[in-house]
Amino acid sequence: MQLSRTHCTHGIVRPRSSTRLLVRAAAAADSKRAAAEAAVDKYVTSNSAVAFGNGELVNQAIAYLGACLMHKKLENVVAVPVSSAAAHEAAYHGVPLTTVEDAKQVSLLLEQADQYDESANAALKGIRAEPQQPELPRLRQALGSVQKVVLLAESQDIVPQLCASLPVFIDGSQWEEPAEALDDLFLGDAEIWRRPASGVANPRGGDNPYMSPDGHNIVDVRFYEGMKLFGEDAKYDQIAQEIEQIEGVVTHGLLLGVADAVVVADPQQGVRVLEHKAAAAPSS
Repeated sequence: MQLSRTHCTHGIVRPRSSTRLLVRAAAAADSKRAAAEAAVDKYVTSNSAVAFGNGELVNQAIAYLGACLMHKKLENVVAVPVSSAAAHEAAYHGVPLTTVEDAKQVSLLLEQADQYDESANAALKGIRAEPQQPELPRLRQALGSVQKVVLLAESQDIVPQLCASLPVFIDGSQWEEPAEALDDLFLGDAEIWRRPASGVANPRGGDNPYMSPDGHNIVDVRFYEGMKLFGEDAKYDQIAQEIEQIEGVVTHGLLLGVADAVVVADPQQGVRVLEHKAAAAPSS
């Protein structure tokens, strides 16, 4: 019997490769929880209103905040949800809810970045449609009213250059003309795909294209080789400005200069905090 290829525990024999995968998964889960808790411990104070976006790390931060309130580690903290998922999580974990309008002052926004470029303090948000579609207009509203923005991110999402698809929200049912303008803008550099309500569909969104509760379409700018403009590498703010000039565009998923800090869940190095001395004015 060759024990070098197996690992025995509690009477179960597993291949060593399976055991390593389980260990890595456990380490990843521990690092996510640790990052979420670190963000709350470091940045959330009693007697404050905190805005929450969406994402697994945000959900864990809300759950931990609920526990802190239950055990009186923090007091009089209310949640300002900027996504339906955050509202559900906060209610489930006993965190009182309020709105941006009703909160006299929102001291903090916790949001999960889908990708983050530390050198440029630039993030992508909304590239994932599951488990829920992004709510970028609500996020933009919150960004304009909070005192501090802290992003949460997994270590693999810290990148030297943002390179995933870029979601763009388009107003109303007349989505084709703005989408064609985007197609002209990124001709040769990207494809423009209308987002379906679920699953995978053709570039027009298939039989069931997504429409937000506020009547917005989402089109994804799928870059071929990183973010380019007119065939050349371009700064993120240049890309954002060109998109924002298109009539019918509501907002997009480029978050530029908004983060005061980023809390990183890293299974290898533990929790890392990337802090910025001053955040630039956010792009609309």
